[in-house]
Amino acid sequence: MFRKDNIKNIKAGIREEISRKRRYLTIKEKKELDKTIIEKLLKLPEWKKAKNIFIYIAHKYEIQTIELIEQNLKEKNIIIPKTHLRFHALSLHKIKSEDDIINGRYNLIEPKPATQMIDPEKVDLAVIPGMVFDLNGYRIGYGKGYYDKLNKHLKCKKISLAYSFQIIDNIPAEKHDQPIDILITEKQIHRISQA
Repeated sequence: MFRKDNIKNIKAGIREEISRKRRYLTIKEKKELDKTIIEKLLKLPEWKKAKNIFIYIAHKYEIQTIELIEQNLKEKNIIIPKTHLRFHALSLHKIKSEDDIINGRYNLIEPKPATQMIDPEKVDLAVIPGMVFDLNGYRIGYGKGYYDKLNKHLKCKKISLAYSFQIIDNIPAEKHDQPIDILITEKQIHRISQA
């Protein structure tokens, strides 16, 4: 049985290794992979059917989501996170246009304070970020647990986008870890059975 501090160390090591691989992608490679992954997402019946979609705004090395968000603002209710560092929590906010976002703390793009806050239970589909994934639906994020806390309140399907090298055989899951339902890479769509 893994001790809790051992699990943290294992996850930190895996996170660092995958982070390095992500940074080594050239701009051209990244653009092509991102395009393929986003195209697969847009073809999913879950995406087509959903009206209220929660989606993260990508950082530099993550699969880019800003164009996806911009292109879907008219057809879908797009909901993005605001990070509350003090509480290690996220709140969800509906945005209607680019005017509803600002460059917040730590260069994070966030919803403006006046945007409408949304109850996580109202979300039809959630696109959840992560650094490393396994095919049991477990993920390693950035180590703060923001999305594990949020995932507990989401009643919808949870999707993650990843490069195929971000998948490993097995992530040592902890009690608080919340699995995703679908993992999309440039090679394949993995539907995870939660049996």
